[in-house]
Amino acid sequence: MLGIDPVPQCVERVRSVESQGESLQGATASNGPPPFEPEPFGKYYLLDRIAVGGMAEVFLAKTFGHAGFQKLLVVKRILSRFADDPAFVEMFVDEAKLTVQLVHPNIVHIHDFGKLGPHWFLAMEAVHGKDLKSIMRRLAERGQRMPLDLAAAITHEAVRGLGYAHAHNDGDGRPLNIVHRDVSPSNILISYEGQAKIVDFGIAKAETTRDESEERHLLKGKFQYMSPEQTRGGDLDHRSDLFAAGICLWEMLTGNRLFKRDNDYEIVEAIRSGQVPAPSSYNPQVPPELDRICLRALTVDRDARYQDSVSMQRDLQDYLLPETPERLQPRMRAFMEDLFAEEIGGERNTIQVATKLAQELHYGVEDDLELEDEDAPLSAIVPAPGQAPGSGSGTLTPPEPSRDRRGLSGIMFALAALLVVVAGVTWFINPAPVDDATATLSVVIEPADAPNLLITLDGTPITATYGLVVPDVQHTLRISADGFEPREKLLELVAGQVYDTEIMLTAIPQEQPDAPTPAPVVVAPIRPPKEAATPRAVVPEEPTAQDEPSVSIISFRSTPEGAKVFVDGTPIGSTPLNWKEGREGESYNVEFRISGYQSVQAVVDAPPPGERRRLSRTLEPKAESAVSDAPGKLSVQVSSGWAKVYVDGAYVDTTPLFEHKIAAGSYSIRVVNERTGLDRTEKVSVKGGEVARKTFRVEE
Repeated sequence: MLGIDPVPQCVERVRSVESQGESLQGATASNGPPPFEPEPFGKYYLLDRIAVGGMAEVFLAKTFGHAGFQKLLVVKRILSRFADDPAFVEMFVDEAKLTVQLVHPNIVHIHDFGKLGPHWFLAMEAVHGKDLKSIMRRLAERGQRMPLDLAAAITHEAVRGLGYAHAHNDGDGRPLNIVHRDVSPSNILISYEGQAKIVDFGIAKAETTRDESEERHLLKGKFQYMSPEQTRGGDLDHRSDLFAAGICLWEMLTGNRLFKRDNDYEIVEAIRSGQVPAPSSYNPQVPPELDRICLRALTVDRDARYQDSVSMQRDLQDYLLPETPERLQPRMRAFMEDLFAEEIGGERNTIQVATKLAQELHYGVEDDLELEDEDAPLSAIVPAPGQAPGSGSGTLTPPEPSRDRRGLSGIMFALAALLVVVAGVTWFINPAPVDDATATLSVVIEPADAPNLLITLDGTPITATYGLVVPDVQHTLRISADGFEPREKLLELVAGQVYDTEIMLTAIPQEQPDAPTPAPVVVAPIRPPKEAATPRAVVPEEPTAQDEPSVSIISFRSTPEGAKVFVDGTPIGSTPLNWKEGREGESYNVEFRISGYQSVQAVVDAPPPGERRRLSRTLEPKAESAVSDAPGKLSVQVSSGWAKVYVDGAYVDTTPLFEHKIAAGSYSIRVVNERTGLDRTEKVSVKGGEVARKTFRVEE
């Protein structure tokens, strides 16, 4: 027995929670049950079972919509035998309510929550990659360790996501004081694109009005990744999560398990003892700076530990200089592709095959593509008399697909056509509301018939037109195809925006074989260029791009006209305006402003020389009831590298600074990077209820 506080008697409960959190998103195990057959689950189609825990199972899933729309998701579903456990259901509901509020690039986003039959479920963002636990296992199999800079970058990004959750407020602006309480390698996901995300706030704690007296005897989390105060079942704050992040960093640096012991009591005793060896004692390559960061995070006295995520991020960033997590992302991607080369292809093939089967379930086959059952009968939505309202679900279960509708009579086709006409008229009179909570991305790719063309957004495969882009967050769009160089671009859209982009793929040069003996040359008639077959309409007042073959033109238009156009914070004129200063492939932050209207932001890429790109936005009048003293938000970034951000002389964070809450007013913004000599100061005006964005252009 320990000579200190006993461990609460809840080992079995911890084991259940621990198994629930294992490997939420990863590859299907090679050994085990037969291959999973896709099946419908409400509006989702479960493609593959990717994890099964003690109380929940996790599936890769897809949902389909009109015009070929489809989205890849992960569905986490409580096992039916636990649906009647009030305590567990309450925890699951709390997870949904809490996590849906967290929208950040380093946190896996929740899209949907509900109950279907006996199953409660969550639908969340799919991260095409592996959890840190799987990565560490693969490295151990190879006798390798995590590269030091990648270990620091993963920890930095995980802590950044945790910091966002720690500082998050509710709708009334009151701090929630969220504590994850289960930060561990199985809950840190690394996409094949090189991005790190925190997942599974299933046992996270936030300050709410719910009585927690029944929870105080429960010890939740994984023993080997608990903070000293967590092992005692006491009150926790965000510093507990930073201790767990320190454990993950230590294990990445050394390739060993820090608190692995023979039993739970020995684990707890080791955590409370505070005797943590320096990572360099296991890996001589670890420099003193990383030793210091890691050991400070693992201090037993939480008052001597990092007091907030910003401090730990700053130290990790200083260690990484002149690199940054963003600049290391291509290296992280190459690292993941090397570790999991076989799995990446297999997982992609699994998704493609399962998607095809799911499409057959959703649309039917052959003639079913022409006649879809998209409109469920009213009885499927409104409960029948005597049916309990809570016994159904807000998510519809699709009807059994018909395998052959070729026997439909002409009358049925006439009725179907009549319904389509009536539905169209109804929509025209009372159109469906536009979803202002997301943005839409439309990608045009040349050549469109490139083999194995894949479009991903933040590592998740998407269609060419994708209407669920989370606004005001930087996303990575990547295009790849066999035989072509992959293309990437960073996007940050605003709510309600429809962003069109054209991407030209460049073929990978092929090695030319020795030239054979020349054959007789047959001269074929010269065909006109593709564009010549369908000439573009020329607006008289706008010179065509062909008149200036060496110029890249961006045409800015607005409704109403006369809006001032700012490119990367610099005014360039008023709409209508043709801008010729863009450089091919460069992304520019654009803002339209006009007195009495809400400003609109967008991101646009300069087209190749000789081409024109049009950016048009509609500005909405400002509401008269806008509260002038409401707080605003400030986002700051630099075009190259990174910088420390000071607001009126006070240090805030490193770039990119994402929607930092601040009172309305005028501020002096200073960005500094001592190593590159960057030191610039500019004035920025922050308006209540709006986001002020400032980008400092830095020459490479």
